[in-house]
Amino acid sequence: MTPAFVIATDAEAERAAWSQRLVEPCARILGFQPRIFMRSLSDMGDPPPDADEIFVVPACFDFSVWEKELLGRRLAEWRRSGLGIDVHADTVDLGHPLVVQCFADLVSSALAGSQILPQRLGLLLVESGDGDSGSRAQAYRLMRLLWEQLGLAVADVAFLRHAQTFLATGLERCLREPVDWLLVPLMQWPGQHLEYARVILENFQRAHPEASRWRLLDSPGAHPALSAWLTQRIVQIWREKRSREAARVPSPRRQPRTDQSTIQIGDPIAPADGLIAEVPNAAALRELLTRVLPRSDRYFIKVTWHGYSPGTFTDPAALDLLLEALPGKAVILEGHTASRNQGGADWDWETEAQCHRAWIQQQEAEYLDRTGLSEVMRRRGAQYVNVTEAFWDGRCVPARQILDSVDLNYPELAAFIPGVLWENCGAPFISFAKFKGPTRLAISNLFGLIPAPLRSAWHGPNITHFAGVCCDLARLYAALFPMFGIVEGLYSAVRWDRQGLYRSRWGNYDILANRGVLTLSQGLPAADILASRLQGQDVTRSAFFDVVRNELGWPAIAAECQLPEPVLMRFV
Repeated sequence: MTPAFVIATDAEAERAAWSQRLVEPCARILGFQPRIFMRSLSDMGDPPPDADEIFVVPACFDFSVWEKELLGRRLAEWRRSGLGIDVHADTVDLGHPLVVQCFADLVSSALAGSQILPQRLGLLLVESGDGDSGSRAQAYRLMRLLWEQLGLAVADVAFLRHAQTFLATGLERCLREPVDWLLVPLMQWPGQHLEYARVILENFQRAHPEASRWRLLDSPGAHPALSAWLTQRIVQIWREKRSREAARVPSPRRQPRTDQSTIQIGDPIAPADGLIAEVPNAAALRELLTRVLPRSDRYFIKVTWHGYSPGTFTDPAALDLLLEALPGKAVILEGHTASRNQGGADWDWETEAQCHRAWIQQQEAEYLDRTGLSEVMRRRGAQYVNVTEAFWDGRCVPARQILDSVDLNYPELAAFIPGVLWENCGAPFISFAKFKGPTRLAISNLFGLIPAPLRSAWHGPNITHFAGVCCDLARLYAALFPMFGIVEGLYSAVRWDRQGLYRSRWGNYDILANRGVLTLSQGLPAADILASRLQGQDVTRSAFFDVVRNELGWPAIAAECQLPEPVLMRFV
C-alpha cells in the first residue's frame, strides 16, 4: 500500500500526460516516486488502487458550487469505503505567487513586440462565475495582484454566468476608459467557457468597432509556473500531514510494537550480502541475531552517542531491544565527544580537553542519565567502556602489536585499541548505527572510536578523506574481531529536509517514527549499502562509497538487488 496524489481538474482525459510530467520534480523533493493521477471534477471515480493514503490537490481556478459539493461527497465516500484509506485535501489559492506569475507571463507574451505600454493597457479578468462568493472574491484578488505586478492602467473582473458583473456589461464599462483591453481567461484549459467568452467579445466588437484591437488571450494550459505550483502543493500537503504525525507521536519507549512477521532480502546463509529485516519485537530480533551472529559470552557494541538531537543517536528503546535480544553479555563502546556537553566549555577542545577531564566525565554521566541510556545499561547488565578514558589512562595496546596483522593508510589509528578489546580478540563486534543519512551509517559509526573528543583533524578536507579514515578503522577492527553492521530504524529514523521540524548542527530534519526496520550484514559494507539505498542514495554515484568499494570490497547483491517497495516507503 502506498500514497497516491490525485489532481482534481476540469481537464480532459488526453491532458493526463501533464500530470505525469510532475512525477520527476516531485520525486526529487519527496524522496520517492509518487503516483499521480488526474481525475475529472465531475467524475472522480473509485479511489486509486493499492493506496492507503490519498492526497487530493484541486487544480481548477473556478470551481462551481456543484463541483465543490460533488468533490466533497466523493472524498467522504472514499473515507467511508471500509478500505482504511486516509484522505487529505487542500484548496486553491489564486493569490499564490506562481499563479500570479503564470497569468503575468500570458500578458507579457501578448505585449511582446508591440508598441503598447502597460500604462496604456487595461486588463479584464474573465471567470465563469459558477462558484460561490469566496471564489469570486479570489478572482478580484488575483486581478489586483496582476494589476500591481504589471503596472497596468486599469483592471477589472467580469463573469460569464453571474450578473455582477456579466461579461457583456463589463465590456460596456471598459469603453469608458481610453485604453486598449486584454481579456485574460481565468481558465487553465480551453473549453466551453473560453469559447463563450470569445463569442461575446466578437459580438461586442461588431457592435463597437473602437474595440477591434481588444484581445482575448488563450488559456495557459500546462504552463511551467502552474506545473511548479502543483509540485509545490503536492510537496506541501505531504509535509503538512507528516508534521501533524510528528506532533502527536508519543515517546518511542511508550509506543506499543505490533506483532508482525519478519521479512528479509539477501541470503541468510551468506550474511555478507546483507539483509533487510522487519523487527517488531525482541523475540524477532533474537531469532535473527541467533541465526547470524556466532555464539559468544561477550559482544562488543559500538553505539551512536554523539549528542542530544532527537532521533539521531542510539536511543534507549533501540538499545534495550538489542540488549534483550543478544545471546550474550554486551560491552558498549563509545568515546567522549564535544557535542554531548550542555555548554559552558570556553576552552580549546583540541589541546585542553584532557585538562578538563572531570568536567567532561560529569557531562558524560549527565548525558547518559538524561537520555535514559544509563538505566537501560544497568537493567541489562551491560558494561560500558569509554575509549577516550582508556586512552587517557594509558590502557590502550601499543600500536606495534597490532600493525603486524593489518596494513593501514593511517597507522596511528592502531594506538587507539583499548586493552579490554585486545584481551577479547575474536568476540563478535557490532557497529550499531542509526538510519540518519546515506553515508553516516555503520562504517562511519566507527569514527567515534577515535579517542579525541574533537575529531576535526581526522575529518580532513573532504568526504573522501573522512571515508578513508573510517575504512581504515573498519579494517583495523576486522583484523581483531568478526565484524557485523546493523543500521537500525527500529523506533525512529531521520530524513534530512531543509524545512524539517528538527534542527541540528548538520541542518534541519524530520523524524520518521516506528519504522521497525534494520539492515544487517557480516562485515559492514552491505548493511550500509542497503540502508543508504533505502534512503534514496545511488551508491554507485557516491564519493563515500567509491572509497568503500576500493578499501573494503563491494557486495554486488546489496548494491544491485531489487528492494521491496513496502520497506522503501517507510523511509520517505
